[in-house]
This record gives sequence, structure tokens and C-alpha cells, in this order.
Amino acid sequence: MKKRSLSPGEMAKGRNTFYIFTIFNVIAYYSVSGNIITLYALRLGADNFLIGLISSFFYFGTIFILLGRFLTKRMGTVKQMGIFWLIRYMFMIPLLSAPLLNYFHFTNSILIILIFCTLGFNISRGFAMSGYNPILGSITNNKLRGNFLGKLQIIEHTGNLAVSISIAFLLGGSSPSYIYTIFFLVGIISGIFSAKIIFKMPESKNEISNSKENLYTVLKDALKEKTIKNFLLNNILIAVLITMVAPFLIVYMKTVYHQSDSSIVFFTMAGSMGAISMALINSFLIDRLGAKPLLFYFTGALSIALIPLLISPSIDSSTGIWSLALVVFFLHNMGVFGTRNSAQVYFFKAIKEDQRYSLGVIYMMSEGLAGGVGSLLGGIILVNLQKYYSPNPIEVYRLYFGLIAIFFVIVLFKVNKMESLGAFSVRHTMSLIMSPRDLKAINLLNRLDKVKTIEQEKETIKAIAKSKSVLSTQELLHHLKSPRFTIRAEALSALTRLPEDENISKALISDVKNNTNTTAYISADIIGIRGLQSGIDILRKQLDSTDFFLSGKCMVSLARLNDRSSILRIEEIVKSTTNARLVIHGAAALEIFHNITSIQILLEKLEKKTAPFLRDEIILSIAGILNIGKWFYPIYRIFLEQSSDGIATLQDYINQSNIEKSILTQMTIVIEEVLVKPRTEFKKNIEILLQLIPDKKISQILYDVVNNSHLESLDRLYFLITASCIRLLTNVAVTNKKITEPFSKL
Repeated sequence: MKKRSLSPGEMAKGRNTFYIFTIFNVIAYYSVSGNIITLYALRLGADNFLIGLISSFFYFGTIFILLGRFLTKRMGTVKQMGIFWLIRYMFMIPLLSAPLLNYFHFTNSILIILIFCTLGFNISRGFAMSGYNPILGSITNNKLRGNFLGKLQIIEHTGNLAVSISIAFLLGGSSPSYIYTIFFLVGIISGIFSAKIIFKMPESKNEISNSKENLYTVLKDALKEKTIKNFLLNNILIAVLITMVAPFLIVYMKTVYHQSDSSIVFFTMAGSMGAISMALINSFLIDRLGAKPLLFYFTGALSIALIPLLISPSIDSSTGIWSLALVVFFLHNMGVFGTRNSAQVYFFKAIKEDQRYSLGVIYMMSEGLAGGVGSLLGGIILVNLQKYYSPNPIEVYRLYFGLIAIFFVIVLFKVNKMESLGAFSVRHTMSLIMSPRDLKAINLLNRLDKVKTIEQEKETIKAIAKSKSVLSTQELLHHLKSPRFTIRAEALSALTRLPEDENISKALISDVKNNTNTTAYISADIIGIRGLQSGIDILRKQLDSTDFFLSGKCMVSLARLNDRSSILRIEEIVKSTTNARLVIHGAAALEIFHNITSIQILLEKLEKKTAPFLRDEIILSIAGILNIGKWFYPIYRIFLEQSSDGIATLQDYINQSNIEKSILTQMTIVIEEVLVKPRTEFKKNIEILLQLIPDKKISQILYDVVNNSHLESLDRLYFLITASCIRLLTNVAVTNKKITEPFSKL
């Protein structure tokens, strides 16, 4: 039986606790590890190989994630992470003896202690990290994960920046070595406090249950899936290449450009700014655009960062050196943390929930081992290049970084071939990022996740609709499942403004099928507006729905889709129904079809006593079928307001027409008699004009109207007949003057 996941409240509490943990852990980590350890090791006389070895501990420590997995079964993810996080920082305590050892000139002993402490520090991290990904997975979901990880990155790199500033000012140009010990002390205290906070995290029973799975079986099954297999391979390659660069950037700046410790720290601050920029970008974009395109672009940033290094220009001015270093560190750290963040989001998207623990262990181990190999390999290659290629460090680094740049380009092509997992394409993503409209839509979509009231939700959806961005499609489709009718209706309305999309079409058809008496009629209307031929079948089926709103919209939409096989059924509905809404929509549908024979069905509705508004709708639909609707409507409005003004408008129209004088005289007579009762003289005079209409079907229909005794009382209809006759004749007379000849013979 599947164990219960954390509730939304527990997840929110867990995220808030994790934010606090991250704040203290950032201070701790960057005070005892990372760049400060590299600088300290260089001060103690470490060479490229030792720098690579120390850096590799961070990655090789992930091997112990596998051993930590067995402890999870007994301890649980939270308790295990908390205990080993505490042990991790306790391993750094021996470093506090460095000033005493330095006093007695035991420098080599300090270097040995440094190696021992960093090794224990990272082994303990390996045991603790067995629970890291599962905890992250349990307190987030696919919708929130990218934004949450982005915020963690902002906290982490803002903290790193603050620690770097402190280091830069305290180290100075020739600071005493005990300053490093002060930072180590601060880091140890902060690390112990961060471990205490971990114990406050909620524990998901799912993760403990999944830790009992056979890791080999899980890996074997996972590698059968092409998506996971390709991702793990690319992630390993990226990790190897990153760690062949990262530990040696500091060595490069000190060796090639002879920069001081304090200068190096300022360069790492630029790196922190790059990482913060990445975090802001990812938290804003990744949940909307997807992980794959951002993984591609951040890998591209790593490649670009290598260009100045493989050139290694000769620079004399400090300004030039600083400019080069700041750009390189900014782009490199943006790429490093951007690829890690994007890869993590991609990983969670690619796997199932029950794979999260076991595959999480494999993911972190593979990345860690790759990083360890990269660090060691980088150190070994550099040592051998100096020995066998050139003693000149500039030449060595040019070749070294040039080779790595080539491999990064290869990786870029491989990343581009990864499965998208619902993300936009790499090319499309760039166009979206460069579009102010789409960026505004992303901002609105992020705001939509945070709304608290129905009014805020409605207003945000309206704003999203105005953006007309394809990015909003999935979010609007999600809101079609809202428990509130007004929200669903607003989302449907917004969808009408978006480009065609298969998912939209499926959602609209499903809504017409399943949501009668609620939003189905809106979806039916949209299907017609968007011209979705795939919706014809469901519209035909719902013509007979008891939902009059839906049935009416189905008629109009079928007409918009030119489904002429539905004309007969629509005529039957109009003929048999007493529902005014169905008559109006049916008349509108028949008007769109422009089927002349349908006029008789509409006239039959006028034979019975009908409300004036319904009569007007039918008359205007008949005008539309006769193709005079746009012309007739404004004249008809004038007639309804004041009949004499409407008649005068018709007279003005024929006076301005280019027709034979005798026809004009006959038309004037008809206009003057249109409201005169009985209709005897009107019928006699209009029949003369009806004979001149070229389309004999129309002529016969109009003739039948004036001779139908049931319709004699309808002044508005007679005004339509008169206007139709005048319009049809003047249109023909302008292009064919021979139309006047039959009249002359009469």
C-alpha cells in the first residue's frame, strides 16, 4: 500500500524550514569549503595535483550516498541527513589547530590535516545527501519545484556573495593565515546550527518505503528508458567538464596573471553575481519554458566562458585583467549552477514519484563520481602538459581550455537532442525570452500561482488573455478544472485569443461533451469561432441537448464550420421549437449558411404571433440570407425608431443609384405604399419589380411573402421586402443596364 505523501500545509512548512536551513548552511559551507579552501591550500604550497585532489573529495564523497541509503531504511531521510550534517562540520574542527601548528612551523602537518578534514567533510556529506533529493522532492511538486529551487539558488549565492565580501576585506593583500581560522570557526558554528534545523523538516513515509528498493534493479529498469539514459549520460559529461575547469580558474588567475588572494575573492564575487542572475532567470522561466532549453543555454554559457581562457591574451593593465576575470567568473558560475539547477528540474520531471529516492541516489552518485574524475583528470592533465608540452603556463592553459571547449560544443548538440518533456524547443525559447509580450505573460502566470481570491484570479486570467501568448495555454487549460463556473468561463474566454493548439481543441471538445448546463455552450461557441473541424461530430450530437444554451451555440458553430449536412436538422429544430433562444440561434445559423430555401422556414415562424424582438431577429436573418444584411441593418434601425425616416432613407438610396428613371419611379411608388393598408396596391406595384430580379428563386420567395395573408399585418417584414427588392435591383442595374428593358415592355 502506498504511503501518504505530505499534505500541502506540511510541504509549505517544509519549504520554509528548508529556506532557513539554506541560509545558515550557505554561511557555513562558504566559510569552510569551496574557494577559501583552495586559497588556503595554495598558501600552504599545494600544487595543481593537490588542488585537483582536494576538489575531487567533494565529488567522490557522493559514493557514500550508496552506503547512506542502507541507513535510511532505519533512520529515515530527515534524521539521517541531520546527524551526518552535524558530523560533517565536526570534521572541520581539527583545522582550528592550524595557528598553533603554524607557530611551530608544522606547515606540512596543516596541509595533511586540511586534506583529512575536507575528506571527512565530504564523506559525511555523502551519507547525508542520501536524503537530500528525496526531501526536496517531498516538499515540492512539479508545478512549484523550479521556482523553489530557483529561490534556494538566490539564497545560496546571495549568502556566498556576502561571505566573499567578508573574505575579500579580511584577507587583504598580505593577511595573516589565522584569518582563515576565523572563517573556519564561523563556518563550523553555522554548520552545526544548520544541522539542528534539518531535524525540524517533515518526514515523508513514501521516501522511507522507496529506500528499500533494490538499487541495481531500479537502475537497470531506468536505463531501459531512453529519456533517463540520455539525461544521465549528458549530465555526467557536463559534470566532468565543469570540474575540469572550476578548481583551476583560481590557479589560472594566480599563475598566468599573478593575482592576490583578495583579488581572487573579488573575482569569485562576480561568480556569485552570475549564480544569482542564473537563479533569478531560472525561478522566473523554468516552470514555464521547461528545463531542457535552459539546460542548453547554461551549457552554452559555460562554453562562452572558456573563450577568453583559450585565448589567454597578454594584458598589462590591472583593469584589463580584472575585466577578463570578472566576465569569466560571472559566466562560468552562471553556467555551473544553471546547468545543475536545470538538470535537477529535468530529472524530477523525467522520473516517477516512486523512483525519486533510488534514482535520486544514482543521479547524485553519477554526478559526484563524474565530478571527482573531472577534478583529478584536470590536475593530472595540467601537470603532464607542463612536463611534456610546455613549461610556459599560458601555452598549457590555452591548449587545456581549448580542448575542454571542444567537448562542451559536442555536449551542446547532445543536450539539444534530449527529450523535451513538455518544454519549448531551444529555438522557440529564445524567441520567447526576447519577446516583451511573452515575458509579461510569464510574469502573470507566476502571479496566478499566488492569487488568494476569486476576484484576483479572474483579473489575472483576463490580463493573461490580453497577452495572447502561447505560454499561457497549459495554465488556462488547467483552470478549466476550477470548481468555480466564473473562473472556467473566464479561462475559456481567454483561450479564444490564443493560437491553435491540439490540447486546446481536445479540451474544448471534452467540455462540450461533459459539461452541459455549465460551460459547454461557451466551448461550443469557441469551436465555431476557431474553425475546429474536429469538433463537428460533438456539435452535431449536442444539437438535441436539453441545454438550450448549448444547442443554440452548436447550431451557430456548425454553420461557421460550413457543415451543410446539418442544415436540415437545424431547420427542423427552428420549425418545431417554441424556445426563443433556439429560434434566434437557429435563424443566425441559417443566415450564415446563406441557404435560400431556409427563408421559408423562418417565414413560417413569423406566421404565428411572436415577440417583437424575435420578429426582428428573424427579419434580419432573412436579410442576411439574401446577402443584404450589412446594408439593411442600419436602415432597419432607423425604420424602427421612426418609420417615416426609414422610408425616407430608402428613397435617398434609390435617388443616388445609377438606374433607369422608369424603375426609379416604380420604386418610389412602392416605397410610398409600404405601410398602406390594405396591401392591394402595394402588391400590384411590387410584383412589377419582383419580375425584374434575376434570381428567380429569390423573386418567387418574395412574391410568396406578399401574397401570404398571414403576413399582411407585419409592417417590418414588408419594409424588408421593399428594401430587398430595391437593393437587389440597384446592385444589378449598376452593372447591367439591360435590366431596364423588360420594364419598358411591361
